[in-house]
Amino acid sequence: MKKILLLFTAIGSLALSSCTNNDDDYNYVDNDTIAEVFELDNVDFAPDGTGRYTVLYQLNPQIYSSDVVLVYRLVNDDGTDAWQLIPRTIYLGDDEIDYDFNFTQQDILFIMDANFDLAEAPAYTQNQVFRVAIVPGYFSSTVDVNDYDAVMSAIQDNNGGQPISIESIQ
Repeated sequence: MKKILLLFTAIGSLALSSCTNNDDDYNYVDNDTIAEVFELDNVDFAPDGTGRYTVLYQLNPQIYSSDVVLVYRLVNDDGTDAWQLIPRTIYLGDDEIDYDFNFTQQDILFIMDANFDLAEAPAYTQNQVFRVAIVPGYFSSTVDVNDYDAVMSAIQDNNGGQPISIESIQ
């Protein structure tokens, strides 16, 4: 009986001593956290019959149910291109335009709404450019998602410092 107890103690000691905790390893690169960024060019919204304008983009491949989609719209800020997180409301005097989106594992639905007829505003409904960042759910709570540059920098840092490749999709 003492020999069996000694054997179990030895095996247990070996099993427990082989575990490591690399939480303090600051050089650790997380190779299983996948983020994807792509750009949708020349996006043309069309009326959907409800008074809104929409565009549906199919995701291929599908994303994980725990992923989060961040969408940025290209805007011109005093002659400089900038990325603006949507949802966003644009105020044009007394008129308003809302850009919004929703997503599933299979697709992203881009939505425009306004308090006037959007057919009168082709500069806002045609030839729009969006950047879509698909990130793991926990990731979006660790970075200021309103700051496009901060998101791209965090994705790059999480990718071992490798530059982020952004595919342009027409």
